[in-house]
Parts: sequence; structure tokens; C-alpha cells
Amino acid sequence: MRRYGFASEAGVLALALIEAAEVFEHRLPEVFAGFPRERTQMPVEYPTASRPQAWSAAAPLLVLRTVLGLDVDDGRLRSTAEPPSAFGELRLRGVPVRGGREDVPTG
Repeated sequence: MRRYGFASEAGVLALALIEAAEVFEHRLPEVFAGFPRERTQMPVEYPTASRPQAWSAAAPLLVLRTVLGLDVDDGRLRSTAEPPSAFGELRLRGVPVRGGREDVPTG
């Protein structure tokens, strides 16, 4: 979504995924339902969903990449950070990039 110009919408989805992870003790299941918050107050896990699941475990890392706008461009780490304010201050230090380590430029 971010790559196609929908950074704000991607941020809303990213925040919702992090909030859902809290409900599942940070072990995201492979499938869960999103009902209106007024109705269920929390996401509902599919009864036979595996938890944790490999792709679900990687989702928070992709959330960080999305909200920080992380990409590697010409061998350098680039950030076009637009995180929702609900995330607070985000910092990543020592990210491995092409045999070295870099801090994420967030400003």
C-alpha cells in the first residue's frame, strides 16, 4: 500500500495488526477475523488456526518496514518514515545492510 501512495492507509493497517498481536500474546495466528470493535472488542481467532505461524511471526517486521518506509537504494538504507502518531517514537539501530550495519534515518 505504501509503495502505491497509500502510506496513511498502510499505517492504519499496521497499527491494527500490532494491536491484534497484543490480544494474541504477540503470537499472531495464521487467521483471525476482524469484526467491528464495538461488537467484539478484540479480534477473533479461527478455531483451527496455527499459532504462531511463520508468516504471521514475520508480520511485525514487515509492519516496521512499512511504517518506517524502509528500502535499500543503491546499497544504502533509505527511510521515508510516516508512522502513525500512535506508534510514538521509533528507532532502529545497527540494521544489517550489505555486510555492514546502519541506523535507520527517521527524520
